Amino acid sequence: MAKTNQFPKTTLSGVAAESDKLKTVLISAMVEVSGHVRFGDGTDIDTTITETDMVLNPNGDSVHKFIWAGSKRRGVDRRTIHQMRNRYWQDTNCYIPQLCGQCPTCWLYGFTGTTQDANSVIKKLGINAKSRIHYPTSVSIETVEQGQNRHNRNMVDEKKQTTAGEAGIHKEQVIVAGVHFPIYTSAMQVLDWELGAFAHALLENLNANRYTAASRAQGGVRWATDYKDAPILVVDESSDGIFPLNVPKISGWETDYQHKVINPFLEATSKESIKSSFELMGFEIGEGDDSPTVKHDSNCLFNISFNGNDNVIIKQNGEIKMTRYQGNAALGYLRRCQLAWQSYLNELQTGEFWKDVNSYVEAIK
Repeated sequence: MAKTNQFPKTTLSGVAAESDKLKTVLISAMVEVSGHVRFGDGTDIDTTITETDMVLNPNGDSVHKFIWAGSKRRGVDRRTIHQMRNRYWQDTNCYIPQLCGQCPTCWLYGFTGTTQDANSVIKKLGINAKSRIHYPTSVSIETVEQGQNRHNRNMVDEKKQTTAGEAGIHKEQVIVAGVHFPIYTSAMQVLDWELGAFAHALLENLNANRYTAASRAQGGVRWATDYKDAPILVVDESSDGIFPLNVPKISGWETDYQHKVINPFLEATSKESIKSSFELMGFEIGEGDDSPTVKHDSNCLFNISFNGNDNVIIKQNGEIKMTRYQGNAALGYLRRCQLAWQSYLNELQTGEFWKDVNSYVEAIK
């Protein structure tokens, strides 16, 4: 006899929602430093440093690269989501590090009792919640030798208009404009509004130059663009978490931006590249240029639909298995999701969210 899940279903959070309401979305992008940024706040004697590491290429040689830790991006995103949430949410006072464990953000980005006070709600709940938004660490394309500079800070006397020497931790390493980072994010089994919360953070943090620890010299990062000035961005959506197409991941040791790095992104919706990828896996490609089939032993496995140059849909037995958006189409997808997040907050009634989630909490304790 098949086992059944007896846990109560949630409707306002994806943590235990009906499976047909959930989806997994993979966001792959290339971003470019547009001013001075620093990722990490370590200190080496009198210098604030940016995080770097040695990575190995296929020959076993070390390549010195910049590191953008996933935890750094996640923290910035969560704070931005909190700011938007606080415009509508009055039920609890939730902020980093004192999380409430009862709001929409906590049940999307997770929480743990180990960092909370003994009398906190999370401690009393006696549970931890894992984040469903995953942030892998990013490795730069350009090397540290190419993209690092060091600046001094000067303290100016406002009355005398004279320089009073170097202030505090007076030197800092910065990453210069033009350095590229491939970034990847996985939104696992989320509702539309939950994906929208992440989309809001990504879009507005890029707009507002928040992705940097160098607040004195914020230049931020921007979308890297292709030859048509479209963002180098790919979004893959699947209702059941199965993606027949590989995401455009870049090896950490790669340094050839123009010829090796951007091609997987630019070819993400290419008819020839997609057909070739299935053929390399041992499948046969059937007739039709805009709607070819993928076969194995003469059995049709997938139907592919190419809609323009920036949208691909893959179906299995008539049902959509995966949808891919590229460039401006991917950007539009994220903007629509952002609006879903705003609409969700605007319509959420006091007490409704926790009542919905608490039934699940009580069942798993």
